[in-house]
Parts: sequence; C-alpha cells; structure tokens
Amino acid sequence: MIGGLPRAAIERGFVGGPGPPLPVISVRAPAPGPVVAVGANLHGDECTGIGAAFRLADELPALLDRGTVHLYPSLNPKGLEDGTRRMPGDKLDPNRAFPGSLRGSLAERHAWRVWTDLIARRPALYVDLHTDTCGAIPYAIVDRVLRDEPGDRLAERIVALAEASGLTVLREYPVDRYRRFELDRSLPGALINGPGVAALTLEVGPRRRLDPDAVDLAVTGVYGVLSALWMVRRSAAPHPSRRADRVWRRESGPRTTRAGVLVPRVGPGGSFTRGAPLAELRGLSGELREVLVSPWEGFVVALPEKALVQAGVSCATLAVPEEAPGY
Repeated sequence: MIGGLPRAAIERGFVGGPGPPLPVISVRAPAPGPVVAVGANLHGDECTGIGAAFRLADELPALLDRGTVHLYPSLNPKGLEDGTRRMPGDKLDPNRAFPGSLRGSLAERHAWRVWTDLIARRPALYVDLHTDTCGAIPYAIVDRVLRDEPGDRLAERIVALAEASGLTVLREYPVDRYRRFELDRSLPGALINGPGVAALTLEVGPRRRLDPDAVDLAVTGVYGVLSALWMVRRSAAPHPSRRADRVWRRESGPRTTRAGVLVPRVGPGGSFTRGAPLAELRGLSGELREVLVSPWEGFVVALPEKALVQAGVSCATLAVPEEAPGY
C-alpha cells in the first residue's frame, strides 16, 4: 500500500522467440485503464532510454493510478553490446524493418519478433525512446499519418500526447521524403500506418552513454505523456528549449559540396532567418571553402557529431515551418 492506495504490480519477463533475450517489464495498476508500451535502444548506440526504462520500472509501481505500462529496456541488445546503430551482421536499419518478416533478413526477423509481442499486448500508445547527437536539443517526433480513416483524428491525438512531453514537437519530413526514407517502416510509423496505434518518438540525450540529466528528461517526458492519459499525476513542465510558437517540421540542412572542417555558425536551439549562414566549411589551413546558407527560417535542432566531414553531409538538423517548401 502506498498512501493508503494499492501499489501497482510489477512483472518481469521476456519477448518470446529465437534470438537474444529481450526483457519486458510490465507495471499494472489496480484500476483498469490504457495500455502503453515504452521501447528503448532499438538503435544499439542510443542508450538514454535504457536508463529511463529502469527508472520508470523503479518508480511506476508507486505512481501508476490506472492502466498498464510495458517497458522494453533494450530492443537491440547485440547492437548495444557492439555500440552500433544496427544489428551486428545486418546492414538494414532495424528501425526501417517493421512490421518485419519471418523469412526476411536478420533485422526483419528481429522486427517481426518485437512486432508480434507488442501487438499482442494491444497498446493504445507506443513511446519510442531515441537519442540524437551530443549537440542537440531534446524533441518529440510525430510521424506522418498516411492512413485515410475519416473521423479517427489519430494525428491530432498523437500531437496532443507529444506536446504533453514538454518538449519541442516536430512533424516528420514531408510525405514524399517520409516514404522515400522508409519512415513508415519505423516502429512508430508502422504502428500508426498499419493497425492505427498511436505512437510517438522522444529524442533525448547523447549516444553511447547514460547521461543522468538526459535520463531525467526522458523520464519526465514519459510521465507527461502518461499524465495526459490520466495514468499518473506527474505532468511535464515545458523544457527551456521548447518551441511551441508555430507548427514545425524536421528538415535536413544544406549539404556540403566539398570535404573540410564544418564550423557551425548557429548552435542547437538557435534561430536563423532565410538566407542566413548556418555553417562554414574550411580547410585545415583555415581557408574558407564554402558557406552553407539556409533557404528557410527556423532553428537548429542538432549538429553533426563529426567536425571533419565529406561532401554531401548535412550541416545540421533543422526545424522549419510546416508550410515551408521542401528540397
């Protein structure tokens, strides 16, 4: 009993099927309510969500008022072990493999295993925990809804839940590139555009290590989402970097045409106007090789993790107005 109320039950198990053990931690409140799944570490080098899942498993039994939360601390333990984004032995991005296939590549078979377990739990919402670069603001991503289901208002519901995280909310790339980048085969994209399950992504923290502040922020974001579903009483205050002044979408910044040292002119969270220089490209002797200029207004979301870059590298991940023309 916590404060006179029954404590939520916690169960620890594993996803069935062949392959490495995939732990699942389930927290069930005494009162019925929504079923929410929270997954982490699908990209093996993105670790913040692991720490967030551990914290949620420790805290939710005393905080969950209703419903069930299923936590998947690592959806790619082999990638975690090797410190790689992908699954060792497969070139396919595991987050472009859903809903997977029993007879596909290693990543597709793994995706099918995860998908089968997740769908069997009948979630009303899936929250995917990812990280961007070490030079990034935290943000929530909302996938494009390609389904044509009049009246279900799925997109509106997902946006409202993403906003409850307290983070900047970005729509995904425009539909043509959303399809071209196979984002509809990401786990959130496949859930939204297949069975119509609400899903969103939180991008918080640096890669390859557990940063305590990033873990705190990811946990706070998840609590904010659960609070919007009346499952916990712990809302998320707006993060200092949050931008909610208009509808923003994710966009790739201008790409280099030569190799050199990338020198940013605008840092994460910094605003820029159309025609403003975002970065310079210089040689090791300091000579200016290129100035990368923005064709839009907006703000910088993340910077590349490498200083010495080749031709064809985007100078930054940007947020631009939803109505802005694409490349």
